[in-house]
Parts: sequence; structure tokens; C-alpha cells
Amino acid sequence: MARILMILDHSFPPDLRVENEIETLVAAGFEVCLLAIGPDERSETESFGGARIIRDRISAAQRNRMRGLAGTLPILERYIVRRMVSIFAEWPFQAVHAHDLYLVGGALKGGRELGVKVVADLHENWVAALKHYAWSNRMPAKLFINLKRWDRLETEWLSGVDGVIVVIEEMAERLSAKGIGKQNMIVLPNTIHRTRFDAYGIDPHLAGSIKSDLTILYTGGMDKHRGIEEAIRAMPTVLESVPDARLVLVGDGAVRGELERLSRGLRLQHTVQFTGWQPQDKIPSYIAGANIGLIPHLKTEHTDHTIPHKLFHYMHLGLPVVASNCRPLERIVTGTDAGLIYTSGDAEELALTVLTLAENPELAAQKGENGRLGVAAQYNWESTSSGLKDFYRKLFA
Repeated sequence: MARILMILDHSFPPDLRVENEIETLVAAGFEVCLLAIGPDERSETESFGGARIIRDRISAAQRNRMRGLAGTLPILERYIVRRMVSIFAEWPFQAVHAHDLYLVGGALKGGRELGVKVVADLHENWVAALKHYAWSNRMPAKLFINLKRWDRLETEWLSGVDGVIVVIEEMAERLSAKGIGKQNMIVLPNTIHRTRFDAYGIDPHLAGSIKSDLTILYTGGMDKHRGIEEAIRAMPTVLESVPDARLVLVGDGAVRGELERLSRGLRLQHTVQFTGWQPQDKIPSYIAGANIGLIPHLKTEHTDHTIPHKLFHYMHLGLPVVASNCRPLERIVTGTDAGLIYTSGDAEELALTVLTLAENPELAAQKGENGRLGVAAQYNWESTSSGLKDFYRKLFA
């Protein structure tokens, strides 16, 4: 059976998308090896879900430098080519699967040198993300990131690969408009792997620890484009109607310090709870203790072309969703009737939308049930992953 080398530039596991893809491909009979580049104290090699993991244990600073310069200097490209050639010498593979755009240039060059297929797996709209990430808008990164060049590289690289995988239909439409053909592209959403997620179970003590008259939950990263600032600013209005309301933020990121200062400035330190990063197996317990699942992403070119795992986690456990009007979020939440949508960036509208569910428990319960049914019928990994198997069978045909 054909062999696939995946390339990822952070420690692994965890990574829900990559874990799901590995499981699916291994079950379909493909041999998979993952090169994980980044800081990690674990062994250099190990087996994971039937795949071989090779860890290039480099510092976060070195990894970040290579990533940040990927569109300007070929440091990361040369690194990837060298490692592909080295791995191929001992484990010949027929395809390289690059996780995210900035790894595609090196994968493409190495693939041409070795005569193997090249697949680009775009976890997000990287070009647009660079406009909004905190790190890419600070010095010295700002000196080296050229968005126009990245836009050209995206078209050049993706036009040269053998296949493209995107997370949502809106991203496929965007690339097609740039002339990147749909015939070599599949949509593989970040849907929930129900068997694995359910196996985590629910810790009643943890779920109970965040319960209140109204617990609003956010899980995930903290960066400018996530819109968490608006969620915090919405809380004074929410508290006027529900004095015991809580906003629980499960995660971490570049702007956490700013968000904590904002919370203190608004005298919300007893209302807004920052838990920091939590293991994935704790997420169901947090969801079980909440009343509303929040996705407050700012509507940008970036967030209009991606979809977060958290949406399907909330829906699967019957938690009604309040989300901003980013295109994929609005389409899915409205299409399944799993929650309510508000205008991105409008803290007052966010507060009123939350209160609509809080003051109408039957409506909230129905929205939650609709979300659960939507996941059961459509938005689950068992249903959506078949496209990945078909994609690779066609690639190797």
C-alpha cells in the first residue's frame, strides 16, 4: 500500500485534525509517517495510531523564525527538503502531505526532487491570518512579512501541487476564484470524532465547578481575531439581567494578558474565569457545565474561510451556540438551527443575544437539541472523512 509522509511544524500529539486524518488513512490501508517539527521533550520516534512519528525537537524560537520567514527566505524550505530526502532514503514514500501553506513550498520542492505526489492541507486561510495574528503584527515580524508576496506564493504553490485539502466550502470557493481548480480539491471540515470525544467522559466535579445561573463558555486560542474582547465587554450588560452569570475562557494565547487586564479594568475578575490551556479530555466536562457555547470570532477574510472544532463539540453535547456572523459559522448554525447569530464586533448585540437564550430556556434547549441532531446527521468525522480516503485512492490510481 502507498506511503504518505505528513509534515507538521509543532509538537504532536495533540492536534485533533491530524489525529483524525492519521486514523482514517491508516484504517484505509495507507502507511503514514508524520514529521513533527517543534519543541518537544518526548522520544524522537514513536508509534501513534498505527503511524510512525518522527520528532525533530527544535526550540520554539527556531521553529517560529523559520515559519515567520517562510515567505521571504528559503530557510524552512531547505530544512523540509533536507528532511524529506533523509526520510525517503530509509522509508520511501509516494506522497508528502504538508499541514498548512507555509510548509507547502518546501514540500513542493522536495516532492519534485524525489518524484512524489504533493498534497497541501490548509488548516486556515494563512495569507489572511497574517493580517490579524498578534505576532505577525509586532516587530520584528512586521519587517519580514510581505502579504502581497504571500498571496502570490499561495497561488504559485497551490497551482503546483497534486491536491489541495481545505477545511470549509468557503475556502474552496476562494481558491477556485484564484484559478485553483476544484477537481484537485476536497473539503474536509473539522468535524467531531464522536467515538474519541465521547470516550473522554464527563467529570461531574469539573462540570459542577463552573456552573452558575448562566455560564457562557469559550474554548480555544486567544488572539485578536478570536473576538474574546467583545465577549468580555458584553458581560456588564449580561450581569444587569443575570447577576450570577459567568464567562469561562478555556484556553490561552498571545492576547491573554490584555484580556485579563481588560477584565480587571471592567471589575469582572469574579465574573470572567481564565482556566489556561486544558487537556482535550477535559473539554466535554467544561461543555457539560455550561449553558451557552460561544464563538465570538471577528468577521474577517481569515475567519470567513475557516471553521473551529469547538462548534461541533458544543453541538454534539447539545449546548446552544451563540456565534458571530462569520460566513461558515452563520451558514452552519443557521442551517442546523443550533443557536443564534449576532453581528461580529458588537458587544451589546452579543449580550442581548446571550440573554435571549438565557431568558427562554425552552428555546435554548431546542437549539441545543437541533445542534446535537445536526452533528449526528452530518457534521461528524465518520461521515465527512470518507472524502479523504477517496482523495488518496484517486491520487494513487
